[in-house]
Amino acid sequence: MHLTTKSIYKKIANQSNLTVAQVEDIVNSQFSFITGVMAEGIKNQPETFKSIQLTHLGKFAVRKHKLEEYKKKADGRGE
Repeated sequence: MHLTTKSIYKKIANQSNLTVAQVEDIVNSQFSFITGVMAEGIKNQPETFKSIQLTHLGKFAVRKHKLEEYKKKADGRGE
């Protein structure tokens, strides 16, 4: 783990009366969730991929223009 990240985790742990491991688990759970939702998408079916909004981190989604490009490629009309 990066030194700065570790110091941030320690600071949060001290302020929250948690262990560093608990803070790390909480932070990592957001990314595990994103990974799981994205993995549900079906290859060559871009419409099956969901957008995900996480407070303070932002929105994880494909742009509409890119989605159209992916659809064309999946249909064999793309590059």
